[in-house]
Amino acid sequence: MFMIQWGMLHYPFFILLFFLCLAPLSAYVGPGAGFVFLGSFFFIFAAFFLAFFQILTFPFRSLVRLLRRWRTFRKARFRRVIVIGFDGMDARLFREFQQEGESFPHFRKLQTEGTFNPLWSTEPPISPVAWSTFATGVNPGKHNIFDFLASDRQTYMPKLSVSDIIPGHRSLKLGDWEIPLQKARIELKRKSQSFWSIVSRKGIFSAVLRLPYSFPPETFRGLMLSGLGTPDLRGTQGSFSYFADRPPADMELSDAVWEKLENTGEGVWRGAITGPVHPFRRSRPVLRLPFTVHLDRERKTAEIRFGEETVTLAEGEFSPWKPIRFRAGLLSICGIGQWLIAGLDPLRIYLSPIHIDPERPVMPIAHPKILSVYLAKLLGPFATLGMAEDTWALNGRILSEEQFLAQVYQAQEERERIFFDTEKRVSEGLIVQVFETTDRVQHMFWRYLPRSRSRAERPAETAEVRDAVKISYRRMDEFLGKLLPRIRKNDLLIVVSDHGFDAFDRCFHLNSWLWEQGYLVLNEGARESGKFFAAVDWKRSRAYGIGLNGLYLNQAGRESQGIVRAGAEADDLKREIRDKLLKSVDPETRSAPVREVFLREKIYRGPYVENAPDLIVGYNKGYRVAWESAVNKVGGEVFSDNLRLWSGDHSFTREQVPGIFFCNRKIGEKEPGLIDIAPTVISAFGIPVPVHIEGRDLQIK
Repeated sequence: MFMIQWGMLHYPFFILLFFLCLAPLSAYVGPGAGFVFLGSFFFIFAAFFLAFFQILTFPFRSLVRLLRRWRTFRKARFRRVIVIGFDGMDARLFREFQQEGESFPHFRKLQTEGTFNPLWSTEPPISPVAWSTFATGVNPGKHNIFDFLASDRQTYMPKLSVSDIIPGHRSLKLGDWEIPLQKARIELKRKSQSFWSIVSRKGIFSAVLRLPYSFPPETFRGLMLSGLGTPDLRGTQGSFSYFADRPPADMELSDAVWEKLENTGEGVWRGAITGPVHPFRRSRPVLRLPFTVHLDRERKTAEIRFGEETVTLAEGEFSPWKPIRFRAGLLSICGIGQWLIAGLDPLRIYLSPIHIDPERPVMPIAHPKILSVYLAKLLGPFATLGMAEDTWALNGRILSEEQFLAQVYQAQEERERIFFDTEKRVSEGLIVQVFETTDRVQHMFWRYLPRSRSRAERPAETAEVRDAVKISYRRMDEFLGKLLPRIRKNDLLIVVSDHGFDAFDRCFHLNSWLWEQGYLVLNEGARESGKFFAAVDWKRSRAYGIGLNGLYLNQAGRESQGIVRAGAEADDLKREIRDKLLKSVDPETRSAPVREVFLREKIYRGPYVENAPDLIVGYNKGYRVAWESAVNKVGGEVFSDNLRLWSGDHSFTREQVPGIFFCNRKIGEKEPGLIDIAPTVISAFGIPVPVHIEGRDLQIK
């Protein structure tokens, strides 16, 4: 991006170079040659004139830039502020590892020379809520993000809480063809102002890389590469493809796209990659890309041919990123993916979720749009999907634990390359970068920690897997080892996490509990409901759960079939449900699954409180809402073991899972919180903190 900015500044020189490079084309003489020559002469003359003007005005322009820079930074206490996020890094676990003998030399350097504190998260302490508070310095009632999912009050269907794609209303219809005359709009639902947009308006250049829930990217004076929440090419949050002659019996196909492989004989198999829907057909057929697989049983390899690409892989080997292009008429829809031969006998093939191609993005994943193209040209293709680490493929036992870790650290290395290229080029201003390695590893490998009581599988025989959580913390320390030598005297470095972590051993089926208690009613004769409340009788139901922590009343005048009257009736019902949840007991463990139930009006303030769940359920460590309840299934058991490999979580209450706060300076305030990062950064640049911000300036010394 910085090279591009330099090129725009010296645009006349590039014009001149362009025409000089075209000089050999003058050998062609045709009917329009004279006109072409005169036109070329005019542009060459203009290029020389503009270049001369640039040289003549260079001293004046340099003085203007110098004065502007002085005015921008004259009150700043730091010329550059770098904020690093290690998603999910837990303060208590970090201290435990230290007590066990882990040196973490670069964390320790920050700890002794600067500051280390546990960091308060949000209620609930989950990523979309926490990172939105980090970005804005306000509570969820002001930024409008309360969970991963929100309730559509008209349909009772869950919807993404942070972004929404709104199609254009105007189109030209010709039979089955529908040509849009108006662009679709992607809306970021987070409200309030991010701290980088505030400082950029004061002239501070900002680079914000892979921040969770920054899709679509914001427009401000700087750069942004979207993170968690960015969809794949199919428009999902990450659905891999699995090719075999039959689907695995224990894999949930909602997590993947299973495609049948056809054996054509002589070691050749055929299949097709499922892509996005056709953007110009009213019937919305799915685009598909055929491929063939040629087995070499002697060498134990498979050659995959698709489009114009060929890749040869041994069993268990990941391919590099490969372009995957779908044709929709004259339009190419471009993605990238990685192949893996999961098995040769029988043949089983994994294809990662199809990421938006950063070199040819079909949706906005960066600001300015050219940024992802520039990075891909400079550093090679890279993962763009929000959750690039395929936890569902590991849960489904399609990827091995070692293969998943290889995928995790490939993503880490890609992000480090992008970060250090950016850091090298931003000598003044703000850099924000989030790494999600610790979050992904703790979700999937918490069961290997000695404290875990998980009944999920622990098949690992290698230290790489058994110690994966500790190793992920070491890897973050190694990253700091690369960064700290680059930190200059007038730089401020802040390292945070959005929350901590703990065990997820037992499932609490919230919607089944609501059904058991009579608050959620099924259709006559039904004993259970499929996904998305398929058999719920809304005219008799008073409450329902959506997301990880949200519980909603079926309120009259708000929900389309609401029956609970606002006011005293609703207030009494909330208190009644809260009291019963707090008294609930797991009959197997004799433990309470719920630690606290928050009334939204008690913990949130601001104009968007009405969009929050009526009750926010904070679970005790070891418990979380069940997978089935999270997709709105109703009926059956209320408690069950969590047998998925996803064995760690953080949807508890914030005092149970503190994050981390490191700084290369001492701070004057105690008990820092995520809400305090935004005002601290704004103040570090000498900019008055806007009055709407609720966090504190931590008083960097």
